[in-house]
Amino acid sequence: MASAAAAAGWGLGAVDGVLPPELLLDVLLRLPAGPICRLRAVCRSWLAFTTDPHFVAAHAARHPAPLLAVGVQGFPRLCVDLVDLSGNLVKQILRVGKGRVVSGSSADRVLVAGEDHSVRVLNPTTGSISILPSHRCGGADPSTIAAWFAFGQTASTGECKLVRILLNIDNSRHLSEVITIGDTDGEWRETANPPGYLGWNCTNGVVFKGAAYFILDYCFSDPSFLERGCMPSFDFATEKWSVALQGPLNRILEESNGTLSYHDLANQLMLSGLKGTLCTSHWNDQFYTVDLWFLTDSEKGTWSKDHRINVDAVFHGIGDYLKVQPLLVTDEGKIVLSMQMGSKGVVQIYDPVTDTSSDIIQISIYTGASVFTGSLLCPQSVGRALYEVLPQSWALRISTALMMFRFGVIKV
Repeated sequence: MASAAAAAGWGLGAVDGVLPPELLLDVLLRLPAGPICRLRAVCRSWLAFTTDPHFVAAHAARHPAPLLAVGVQGFPRLCVDLVDLSGNLVKQILRVGKGRVVSGSSADRVLVAGEDHSVRVLNPTTGSISILPSHRCGGADPSTIAAWFAFGQTASTGECKLVRILLNIDNSRHLSEVITIGDTDGEWRETANPPGYLGWNCTNGVVFKGAAYFILDYCFSDPSFLERGCMPSFDFATEKWSVALQGPLNRILEESNGTLSYHDLANQLMLSGLKGTLCTSHWNDQFYTVDLWFLTDSEKGTWSKDHRINVDAVFHGIGDYLKVQPLLVTDEGKIVLSMQMGSKGVVQIYDPVTDTSSDIIQISIYTGASVFTGSLLCPQSVGRALYEVLPQSWALRISTALMMFRFGVIKV
């Protein structure tokens, strides 16, 4: 139970209701974010307490379960639904704009890329949307432009940056840009292009230790210039490229005993960030399995195959048209996977103990999905006049109901 000292120190020394401050604190920390946001309308003291940064941090520690940010095609603009791992809607953010959610974008932000490769940065906590400056493609048709994104922080200062690599399919020319998020006058800055053609199947970079890593298209990259299996990375601090890290590609080919080639792997690899490190997933359409390779030593480029997932029989027969990308590993060891087939897809959760999968939510490649691990409680006291909406007597009523919840009489 939370201490009385903490309750008093966080501004809950005097509050209307029947519960002692320390008991009220204990109850509020047990509630999901949604009910707490509604309880802020009770009175000034409850509003001040539930927006206190100490309470927000304590609540985030008590409710660490991640959420999925799923794009939903509304009319006329995209909506973003935040759902739990059972598929239950936790929060909906309306009027986000046309585009799709970029997977693996950030822990506490959601990136939405437009059809013209414009970018919006969504803060699910506050619902605010930052529209970044338009891109520069020299008047080219957006449909002839391929785009790769990576959103992360520098390892030293924590400065947030976004890198975007554009490729004109007609003339094979790159345009790479980076922007600092949070600058009042932030503009795209042209930066060096990647050392080779990036993989078409894995369209987004994964940030690890202050750098964004990508998978190369091994069919079009020059083996005399780039070593087979290397993973190009973009350092957010220096804004320079490196090819120092070796991926698990050669290990995968060795284990295949000649049944796979570099060309085969072009459509079978996806990159993710799982368990605090890089993870390469290999979809083997011959055996309908997905192998997860985790980076265990970034200095030596050592990878370990920790999981082999038997893909649900409903996907059998699809071949290499299936794209499988792991999104996260839960504390219980279950693995959340994004399965894409053509324009449609589904997010599933796989249990390695029972070797079974269950659907979480249907998705579309036109709307996208990513993982959100931030808190939905805003630390700022937005709309302090909200408490006037409810009579003061409601504090007594709600406090009594909270006490009943604490002792199991009612459930949220």
